[in-house]
Amino acid sequence: MEDTIDLPNGLVLCSEHAVYCRDDELLAIADLHLGYEASLQVEHVAIPRFQLEPMVSRLEKLLNKYNPKSIIINGDMKHEFSRNIGQEWDEVKRVIEILGKRADLTIVRGNHDNYLKTIVTRIGIEVLDSYLPESGVMEFVHGHKSIEPWNKFRVYGHEHPVVRLKDEIGAMITLPCFLYDKTNNFLIMPAFSPLASGTNVLSPPETFMIEEIRDLDLSSAKVFTIGEEGILDFGELGNLRNLDESDIE
Repeated sequence: MEDTIDLPNGLVLCSEHAVYCRDDELLAIADLHLGYEASLQVEHVAIPRFQLEPMVSRLEKLLNKYNPKSIIINGDMKHEFSRNIGQEWDEVKRVIEILGKRADLTIVRGNHDNYLKTIVTRIGIEVLDSYLPESGVMEFVHGHKSIEPWNKFRVYGHEHPVVRLKDEIGAMITLPCFLYDKTNNFLIMPAFSPLASGTNVLSPPETFMIEEIRDLDLSSAKVFTIGEEGILDFGELGNLRNLDESDIE
């Protein structure tokens, strides 16, 4: 396995659940869902608050590796839809402090970011519906609503793509992944949050959350899974969907 995979247009897939764009010296992450644990506690699901530190560790590794000029958070920086809760205030401010010291920071609005502006505008950070870097090669869109026209390569978040397979003893394995479709001109990023559940890319296309891609032929899309040792090329989605369970190891 490799730590990174190079794609056309200077795109680099990173095992730390991120994308680096060489032409723009830009680092992109998506779907942090900060404050997730506190939101679950409101619903009477008690879990320890543990996801922030692994994300901070990954961020610092990425910043030291690439020293980017700019950073994009491609939607869903926070988790709670209806308000800002205390954990979100604290964690959003901490992540912005870490990133803002190292590069210019831009946030693309996600469907969970209804009240994010209340936090970030006080720090002087703009929240956009989409972002086109200076090179003009690709566009960052979260994916929860349709944005037209679609005439550039798009980088989406929102979907939290994963691959779910059975191992040799019948246990289910879930691996976060990138879904790269050169034919249809898009890349879907994995969630940066270790808690965020996702869409199994082996499921029927109509189960995908991103409306623009539901009616597309995704058979030639490439699946790159993230495991403990790095990124693995799983091949084309069409071939994976055609596999029988007995063929999956």
